[in-house]
Amino acid sequence: MSRTPSRRSFVAGGLAAAGGTLAAGAMSMTGASELAFAAPEAPRPNTPDEALAELLAGNKRFVEGHPRNPRRDSVRRIVTAEGQKPYAIILTCSDSRVAPEVIFDEGLGDLFIVRVAGNTGSDPILIGSMEYSVLTFGSVLLMVLGHTECGAVKSTVDVVTKGATVPGELDAVVQPIEPAVQAVQSQPADQILDAAIRENVTLTQQGLGQIPTFADAVQSGKLKIVGYEYQLKTGKVTPVQ
Repeated sequence: MSRTPSRRSFVAGGLAAAGGTLAAGAMSMTGASELAFAAPEAPRPNTPDEALAELLAGNKRFVEGHPRNPRRDSVRRIVTAEGQKPYAIILTCSDSRVAPEVIFDEGLGDLFIVRVAGNTGSDPILIGSMEYSVLTFGSVLLMVLGHTECGAVKSTVDVVTKGATVPGELDAVVQPIEPAVQAVQSQPADQILDAAIRENVTLTQQGLGQIPTFADAVQSGKLKIVGYEYQLKTGKVTPVQ
């Protein structure tokens, strides 16, 4: 025999259903609420000089142990899911100790990172990746970032000065670095590595400046190409002259 629900059970069931609906609605509104109450975004650097200043200021905070860790929350994640506009390109080494967003204290969507062992820029796929950021996102700074104690440069020094050989496809890593080592191999043995690391940054920077896409952007003042070195022990980035 069927039983007619009591008024109490009916009301309780209705409240439960309403509560579930409200909870689901609240959950669906989480992203919108976060966006509504988010702090205003810092203005994006619009010129090469502004971009470089932003990076160096972030590195200073990182070195001093006072990073802000900006634009890394769920709000920024939601915003960047709709699109990105990185203001700077960082061509750097694959070394796990060199993490651009960390050492420059930047967040999601700020930097367009291109990484390859030895931070060289001669391979067409690397050049094309960087061109994409300039042409599509309007990135205004291209930084070639080497680092101290670079293993790829160390291997190249051994190949050039000692006739060493490398296994597998590592020759593809070494070959683009060889001109830098050859340019400084007359220096004292204990100075060759550091000199080669800096020379590699300089030659890469100069080479990228010859690429028409970059050269045109530089000529029009829309892009600057700079060379820097990251110091593993101090965390500081310094210009390569």
